[in-house]
Amino acid sequence: MGGISGLQKWILLVCMDIRFISVEEILCAWREWEPAEWGSKIATVGVGEYNSAHASLSRAITRLWRRGLVVIWKNLTNSATGVTLTDAGRAMAQAISEEKAEDKNSG
Repeated sequence: MGGISGLQKWILLVCMDIRFISVEEILCAWREWEPAEWGSKIATVGVGEYNSAHASLSRAITRLWRRGLVVIWKNLTNSATGVTLTDAGRAMAQAISEEKAEDKNSG
């Protein structure tokens, strides 16, 4: 599964099981942060850490979008941004999932 980063693979796998997921939900799952209101999340983890993580995630999602693997839905509710997989993204996520299962079974 060359050409995409580990974070991008992880995003595809997370999105595979959920029809629509917000960027904040992806961010909290990736960083293993407890979901919270936006302002309290920044207060909990710190502005610098939050901004750094959000920027990395934003770049990864944008790269997936450029490859035609996700659709980005902006400003849906309370300025939330969400992500869904395209058919190509779902196919790639399935291939990644199968590759991981093979690695697990052979290891």
